[in-house]
Amino acid sequence: MNAALDVEKLVPVWQALRSAAPVSHIESESDYDRTTAFLNNLLDLVRDDAGHPLYSLISVVGDLIEAYEIDHEPL
Repeated sequence: MNAALDVEKLVPVWQALRSAAPVSHIESESDYDRTTAFLNNLLDLVRDDAGHPLYSLISVVGDLIEAYEIDHEPL
């Protein structure tokens, strides 16, 4: 599958998402804290409702947090 990117549509949508939610690479402790708080808010809202429109966002945000923790947690 070779999906074509419509950059003219993608850029404003990505900018809108980033202004509404911390959904990007975590680069600092403050980013980590903000993203973790966001995940907790999502979990409070969505709970275990797999049909909720934001359900898959929990996985995306969780993956961002996990990647940061792997890189920044002492062994």
